[in-house]
Amino acid sequence: MGNILIDKIRIKGFRGLDNIELSLQDTTILTGANNVGKTSVLKALQLALGNRAFLSTDDLNIKSGSRTENIIVDIRIIPIDENNKRTQDFDGDWEAYFTEKAIKYDDQSFAYIPIRTKFVFNHSRSDFDKQQRILKQWENMDVKWFDIETTKEKVSLDALPFFYLEAQRDVVEDLKFKSSYLGRMMSQISQSYSQEDIDYLESIIEDLNNKAIEKSDILSIIQAVLSGIDTTIDNKGSNITLSPFAKKIRDLNKTISIQYGENEDSFTMEYHGMGTRSWSSLLAFKAFIKHITNLTEKTSDTPIYPIIAIEEPEAHLHPNAQKKLYHQIQDINGQKIISTHSPYIVASSNIYEVRHLYRSKSIQVGYLDKDILNDDDYRKIKQKVVNTKGEILFSKCIVFFEGETEEQALPILAQKYFEVHPSEIGLDFVGVGGAGNYFPFIEFAKRMQIPWFIFSDGEPGPVANMSKAVEKCLGDGFSGLDQCDNIVIIDQDDDFEKYIIRCDYLSDIKDYIKSQELPKCKNDQHREKKIKEIEGYTSEQILSESKKNKTQYALVFANAIAISSKEIPDLFAVLFNRIKNRLS
Repeated sequence: MGNILIDKIRIKGFRGLDNIELSLQDTTILTGANNVGKTSVLKALQLALGNRAFLSTDDLNIKSGSRTENIIVDIRIIPIDENNKRTQDFDGDWEAYFTEKAIKYDDQSFAYIPIRTKFVFNHSRSDFDKQQRILKQWENMDVKWFDIETTKEKVSLDALPFFYLEAQRDVVEDLKFKSSYLGRMMSQISQSYSQEDIDYLESIIEDLNNKAIEKSDILSIIQAVLSGIDTTIDNKGSNITLSPFAKKIRDLNKTISIQYGENEDSFTMEYHGMGTRSWSSLLAFKAFIKHITNLTEKTSDTPIYPIIAIEEPEAHLHPNAQKKLYHQIQDINGQKIISTHSPYIVASSNIYEVRHLYRSKSIQVGYLDKDILNDDDYRKIKQKVVNTKGEILFSKCIVFFEGETEEQALPILAQKYFEVHPSEIGLDFVGVGGAGNYFPFIEFAKRMQIPWFIFSDGEPGPVANMSKAVEKCLGDGFSGLDQCDNIVIIDQDDDFEKYIIRCDYLSDIKDYIKSQELPKCKNDQHREKKIKEIEGYTSEQILSESKKNKTQYALVFANAIAISSKEIPDLFAVLFNRIKNRLS
């Protein structure tokens, strides 16, 4: 049987998503800061595939103070091969299921099915009217996508069952509720046995129950005492028996417990932490999907393709477990859309699967395009950025620079300027490890729609290397570094330390060194000697020492500026002011 894929989704008027389009893959990773719409994308997909139970007027988008009247969710379904590559036509099973009336063809004669689901609020009923139709086409250059007309044709999406796994998962709770995925599967346990197997197993259980009561004084006494109920209830032929073990196969699901641990020291799940319980819940769901897929293939001619939304699968799990979790999710039958805050899950994925949501004036969607990046660029981004600096996916703004000095100093200077820690405004500082390494970092930030800045030493060599990287990323849009207002370069060919000294901070640096060194003095004589020594430091001596101990002196320079009554040096103020304007 051929495969299918929802490769596009468009959303309008739903929660914080006024107008957004995403491309999807077999496994798609949704990332971004809080409140950028990751969960809303999952819920919009849920609306399109049939579940509207949660929908209320609070889900209508509010823009310019007014609430929209309707919600539109478009999905596009395409045929793919076993390698998830798009094919020309749907196979016979899917074509028969969707019918020819639903199938459209693009300019290259590739088949697709465009489905629009629209919810219009009905004021007289205080509820939503649902309309689901096939679009006449997916794209029309003459009109906006939400104005594209629909046909009168409908299509059943029962073969695309939608499943939603929320962040709060607990296998112990799953065992209790028949409505959970695990509960639904376990309620069918008895159906998996033949009548012969049931008779055989129940005879074994009966013998086991009898022996358990016979060997226990406590159970024997309880059963004997309870048998006295016959004296008060006139019910001929009745009797009372204890069943330490489920008497009937149909009741097995009521007594099953899950044990975990070393063979001799295993415990029921109630005694394990939420990480183990959450992970077990997800794996139990994996078993459920495998079960319903196998059952459908055995008992029905109708194809099946589950669509699975998973919210924060990393909940309660340590980093190594999060890395393993991605591969276990990827193996689940069907299409998976995962929302996550875990850089470890992102690093474990194929980064072409990542969709980054960023809130600016509207929600922007960033991703890496296979058709643009070559293999070497992909490798550099994967190794140098995602695998080591994956947390920048959750930044509101990033400042790149060459190395250790800026890494130590810039956050301190930013805190003085913004009067809060940079992390509170989503500002991250990332060293690229040398001026020749800028490209993968800039390219990643640009493609993911994350605003980025560069603060660079003014030495000709590093500036030339940085300029090449910027030009490669911006392409025809690059017209010189002086035209890039997100790049600040120290003038007069100076480096970081020379610039600070030039800005008349020598006395402040000396004062800071005194504050650190004088408390270590053994006596007044030692103290006076140390003061005289520090007061005698020249600019050349300070610069010489800073070259020998870059990391240590980066903190000296930055802290000296931070405690100074002076304003921070102009170039830092220019950088932070531009960041402030960009963020606001």
